[in-house]
Amino acid sequence: MDKERIGPALGRIPSGLYIATARDEDGSPLGMLCSFVEQAAFSPPMVTVAMSPDRRLVQAFTFGDDRRIGLNILSTENQNLIGPFANPNNEDPFAETQVVDHASGLPQLARALGFLVGDFREEMPAGDHHVYLFEIIDGELMDDDLEPMIRIRRNGFNY
Repeated sequence: MDKERIGPALGRIPSGLYIATARDEDGSPLGMLCSFVEQAAFSPPMVTVAMSPDRRLVQAFTFGDDRRIGLNILSTENQNLIGPFANPNNEDPFAETQVVDHASGLPQLARALGFLVGDFREEMPAGDHHVYLFEIIDGELMDDDLEPMIRIRRNGFNY
């Protein structure tokens, strides 16, 4: 495989930016920036999310009692939300972020474009990530006038 040849083309596959949220076994909020998210079905509505299986957030929904994830859809106005959630060593990314109480109990970011709640259904290993399938059971668009944040990478072999 020629990574120098493939990388620039692979990186041009567009993706959105999202803050995935869950709660740990003590009920504390967990959150992380993710971009490998895609709608996978209409009926029932399903999405896939690819993440490293060693992330704390993944452990919460794959082994926890709730087995749910929140997906905060970021808009072009949400640049300030990326930093706290992009650092995997940030112990409390929510310290700088306003959170809304959602009926699901999952952390919903007040200024996100939209929010979806997904019930965990399946897991499939996929190289250095795993692909997780969620059935969407709730959601809302908070601001119809904002545009979703789209990400294009320079190289498809790294973030």
